[in-house]
Amino acid sequence: FHCHTLTLMTRIAQALGKDADAAAFSAAGKLARDSFNRVFFDEAAGCYRDGEDSSHHSLHASAFALAFGLVPDAHRATVVNFIKSRGMACSVYAVQYLLEALFLAGEMDYAIALMTSSDQRSWHNMLCQGATISWEAWDNVFKPNQDWNHAWGAAPANIIPRFVLGVRPLEPGYRKVLIAPQPGPLAQVQGVVPTIRGPIRVKATRASDGRWQVDYEVPVGVIAEVVLP
Repeated sequence: FHCHTLTLMTRIAQALGKDADAAAFSAAGKLARDSFNRVFFDEAAGCYRDGEDSSHHSLHASAFALAFGLVPDAHRATVVNFIKSRGMACSVYAVQYLLEALFLAGEMDYAIALMTSSDQRSWHNMLCQGATISWEAWDNVFKPNQDWNHAWGAAPANIIPRFVLGVRPLEPGYRKVLIAPQPGPLAQVQGVVPTIRGPIRVKATRASDGRWQVDYEVPVGVIAEVVLP
C-alpha cells in the first residue's frame, strides 16, 4: 500500500504541475519498490514471502504485489502461476486486490471464473445463505460473529465496470478514458458507467469467428482510447 501511495502521489503532483514533489515521490517509490523486491521475493519459489524472516508464501503476499505493480516483468509469469494455484484463499476484503491483480495481468478468464464460482468462498454462496448485501466473510463457518453489511465485500461491483467493461480514467476528471473490455469467456458484455462528465456506454460482442465488435458512447468533450479484447 505504501508503494502504491507513492505512485499515486507522483501522479497527483504531476497533474498539479508540482515537479519537485513529483520527483521526490518518484524517487521514494523506486527505493520502496526495489527494497520490497530485494527483501520479499523468493527466487527459488518464484513468488513473495510473507515477511522478512518468513519462509511461508501466502496468496496475499503475491496478489497485493501484483495488484500494486511491484512485480518485475521477469517474475510476472511465476507470480501469476502461484496466485492461480491458490484459488480463493483470501477474505472478501483481499479478493478486491486479487481480482485487480488478475485483470491487470491479463488473466481475465480466471478472474471471471472466481467471480462466478459456486464454491464456499464465493458471492454465490452468500446468496444461497440468504444474503441481501455482501457479508464480512464468505460464510458463517469462517466468522460466526460477522455482520452482514460490508460494502467492501462487493468487489465485482467495481471490478465489472473497471475491467470487464474496461472503463477507467486516463486523465483527471475523465477528460480522457480507457475503454478496454476484458470479457474473458463471455460472448457479450454491456453496461453504462457513470462519470462526472456523464455516462459512458459500452457493448462488446464476440462474433462466431472469434472477432470482437466494441460499440461505445462517451460524453461530449471526452477522448476515448479503445482497446479491443
